[in-house]
Amino acid sequence: MSDDLNQPRHYDAVIGGQNPPPLSGAVLGGLSGVKRRMASGSLESKIAALKEALKYGQNGLNLLIQALNDPESEMQWKAYLLLKERTEPSVRDALKDYIPVIYNQLRDNLAAGKWLEADWETSAAMLKVVHREKAGGLRVEDLQRFPTSELRIIEKLWEQYSQGKFGFSIQKQIWQSVGNNYFKFGDRIGWRQSGTWLNYSQLTFATTAPLGHLPAAHLTWSGLKRGQSWQWYGGTEEDVRFIEGKSLLERRDF
Repeated sequence: MSDDLNQPRHYDAVIGGQNPPPLSGAVLGGLSGVKRRMASGSLESKIAALKEALKYGQNGLNLLIQALNDPESEMQWKAYLLLKERTEPSVRDALKDYIPVIYNQLRDNLAAGKWLEADWETSAAMLKVVHREKAGGLRVEDLQRFPTSELRIIEKLWEQYSQGKFGFSIQKQIWQSVGNNYFKFGDRIGWRQSGTWLNYSQLTFATTAPLGHLPAAHLTWSGLKRGQSWQWYGGTEEDVRFIEGKSLLERRDF
């Protein structure tokens, strides 16, 4: 069989009414058609072309790898999502040290020591991963099922830029060291002082904070603001935060 599979066949439809088709036209058959759709047109058409590229073996994967650096951030993100579970050596190499675009602002804030902004960006990125941006809050099931690969990226960034002071892993270690006791945990990481739980605005967004103090914004600190249905947990924000924290910190995959 020839390698003409990468070219449109005589029975392939061509949008645009010209031969060769205009740049804005979409060749619906062949890898060349996929390339054209990825190079121009609406974002929706480009994303559809990314998915189509997977049908063309290594050549298609190469297009997705290139899209990891596409000028449009949404293209970068969609390409990453399509590639991250692949096992081909070329893909593994491309993703080895790759930081997905949704974590760029988190990385920059951490590098600049902007701990409050970094905390917000952590929550924002997690919401995007589980498609909860409009809802504005993570549910217990979101924390339980949050993709391990994404959790590890967030953890790696926090650990790196805080020099091991902040992050999910250090929180998990403290959680285990106090026997999963939420009150002792709150005392140790500084969320609770003199027997009273702090509000989010009272947390310390600096390296002077206790070990494991951050991140925190992914948890419920105001039930009304988050619009979350949590009454069945027990009726207090503290109860919600306990269940949420427990759901994340007792996971075994990080």
